[in-house]
Amino acid sequence: MWKLRTFGQDQRGATIIMVAVSIVAIFAFAVLVIDMSLIQLAKNQLQNAADAAALSAAIEYGISNGDQAAATNEAIRMAGLNRAIQTTQQPVTITEADVSFPAASRVRVETHRTEATSDPVRLYFMRVLSAASDNLGNMRAAATAELTPVGATNCLKPWILPDRWNDLDNDSLWDPGEYYDPNTTGYRVPEDVGTLITLKYDAGGSTPKMGWYQPIRFGPVNRGGPDCNGADCYRIYISECEPYLVTVGDTMEFEMGNMIGPTRQGWSHLYALDPNAYFNTATGTIENSAHAVSPRLIKVALYDPTIGVINSSSGGAEKYTVVTKIAFLFVEAPPASGNSVPVTARFVRYASSGEPCPECPEGFLLTARLVE
Repeated sequence: MWKLRTFGQDQRGATIIMVAVSIVAIFAFAVLVIDMSLIQLAKNQLQNAADAAALSAAIEYGISNGDQAAATNEAIRMAGLNRAIQTTQQPVTITEADVSFPAASRVRVETHRTEATSDPVRLYFMRVLSAASDNLGNMRAAATAELTPVGATNCLKPWILPDRWNDLDNDSLWDPGEYYDPNTTGYRVPEDVGTLITLKYDAGGSTPKMGWYQPIRFGPVNRGGPDCNGADCYRIYISECEPYLVTVGDTMEFEMGNMIGPTRQGWSHLYALDPNAYFNTATGTIENSAHAVSPRLIKVALYDPTIGVINSSSGGAEKYTVVTKIAFLFVEAPPASGNSVPVTARFVRYASSGEPCPECPEGFLLTARLVE
């Protein structure tokens, strides 16, 4: 019996030692989890800020035609809209030194929480594990965004106009033999950004006229459309976003009938949505808009004048043409009087939703994608 009691006492002593060791181990593990969680949280938040700042700066870089100062300011602004843990959640602050341009179409942004930049993450228990620790975490994140043309998009207005060609006789009519290339004679960036153009309504003419547009139906004929036609659809797509993806090479069908009334109503409606906005020719930007993106910014398709108007192969009244590029226009003024419903507009370069096309030449529609 004495031996059994002694054995039990010995076991109780061993258990106490094991519990004490376990408590220390559990505490050390908890310490590690808490501080490592803070470090991982800061890294994720810094990466999100870097991604957002790089994407926004790349788009600004494109819109401003390569203005590095404007892109840098946009990166700083966008980073500051994000927060990352420090002692508490604080705005992510970067400087010009954190923004670089590693290539002509790329912007790199670095975000940080470090002692060197006076914004380290305050940890809690690292000193318990290491007496040399100052309980400060140092970490960085970086992102590189590349400016990319948009190859296909929706939300176009139901108008199409001929791209520019070399009009040898200056009669504004395309004549056989007059040279056209979308990348040399056509409207292009950055040369035509800010260029003023007068658009006139052409009710189904067969010869392309410089600046004369025609109404079209959505969606593209080569992808099963159009699904909606007539004055009601035409009017709806002027004021609302058409859902059909349109890309270079698509065949579009002209809207039939006299659309002068709906066209005038549509142009007037667009202008009235943001009457005080204007294009600043000095900066190349749209200012004094009541919206984040002015509704007077519109996407329209341009067609190849050498292909021109294609008559229906079935002998019907339908007419078609082929999209050669998609442009952004800023409606400069409300429509003037007359049956041609003339409207002045400017070519602009702007960010757009749609499908990125890295292999496409630079265009009026752009987006950005992360490459690092």
